[in-house]
Formats: sequence, C-alpha cells, structure tokens
Amino acid sequence: MFTECKSYLVEHLKAAGIKSNPFTSMAALSKSMESHIGAVLFEKETLLRNGSKTQFIEDGARKKRRKVFDRKLSFTVIIGEYTDEAVEAIYEKFIASLEAGLYVDGNYIAIEAEEAEWIEKDDSILKSKLAVQVMITFDGGIYRDTDFKKLTGLEVVSVEKGKEPSQDGN
Repeated sequence: MFTECKSYLVEHLKAAGIKSNPFTSMAALSKSMESHIGAVLFEKETLLRNGSKTQFIEDGARKKRRKVFDRKLSFTVIIGEYTDEAVEAIYEKFIASLEAGLYVDGNYIAIEAEEAEWIEKDDSILKSKLAVQVMITFDGGIYRDTDFKKLTGLEVVSVEKGKEPSQDGN
C-alpha cells in the first residue's frame, strides 16, 4: 500500500505541473537549490486493530475477508514556485485531480486532503518565493482471506412434499 500511495501522489504532482521529479526525502529536498519544486514526503503510519469481516466469491468458492488492522498513511506534498500565481495554479490542479480513493490489490483505500499550510520564502528552507504543503491521508487496511471450512459427515435426505422423513432415511 505504501508504494502505491506514494507513486499515486508523485504521478498526480507531475500531472499538475511539476516538471522535475518530485523529491521523496527531506535530506534531498533541503539540499535543493531549485525554486520550482515538488516533494512527496512520508510522515507517519497508524495502525488500529479491527475485526470486521466480509464474504466474497473467488473462482466459484466462497471466502471470508477479515480486516485485521485499519491502516492510515500520511504524506506531506510540497509545491514551490517562482510566483504566487504559479504555486496556486499547480496546487489547485493537484487537489482537483485527487480521486475519492483507489484500489490496491482489490482493496479500496480512501484519499483525504487534510490541511494545507502556505509558507513564504523567509519562513522556509526552500528557495521558492512561495510554497504550499498539504497533508494527504490514505485510509486502508491489512486483510486476511480465508476459505470456509468444508462440511463433512453430513447425510443428504430428500423429503417429498407433504410426507415426514422416516428415521431410516426413506
């Protein structure tokens, strides 16, 4: 899930107008001397035990899917530019491109943009005149699929309508 979420953000940042490859580490970002900048930085992951279950059919067999943990990944996306207008244009295009969620291995992961902070040149290590950093959170889970137990030792008895079954099965 981590790799897919990070790739999703990098692709959408490029599509929004970031021309260079977005940075994915704070060390590389702090060494950058560029004014036109994009970054996708991992912030944190939280796990919470969950026991919910659902049933599905795969290849004709009924299966159970248990959500073992709720998993929440948070990334900070940074956009910096030469002018205020350029930052805002890329930011708005990026936010507008985010879908409500995505599927990873058949599991739905919700996407939320949580908060944005605008940073002036004097308040940042970046060389950009203005930058915006927005927190993007992915809500998914860790799942375990199991088959249903096979029933053994059962005898099938047919009953005609209106007749009671006999003890010997006839």
